[in-house]
Amino acid sequence: MRIVWKDSKPRTYKPVKYRKHMIYGSPKGWTIDIEGDNNLYASHYCAMNAIDAALGGTSVRGSANAKRKRYGIQIVGKKNETA
Repeated sequence: MRIVWKDSKPRTYKPVKYRKHMIYGSPKGWTIDIEGDNNLYASHYCAMNAIDAALGGTSVRGSANAKRKRYGIQIVGKKNETA
């Protein structure tokens, strides 16, 4: 007998504060609260890299870790697009 189980509770994403800006997650992608930015990012690492690019320089605490550098800035869509 094979039992197939599906989680009925949707995944929740906690907002992350980074360099005085908020990063919000959803099943479609991660967004940032910088004015004029309508991109959906693949991960919160990509969103952090986008904040660094918008504000200039690297993170406040020094350079980003190796995993975050590998992710770069991956844009998966726009906020206004309908799926």
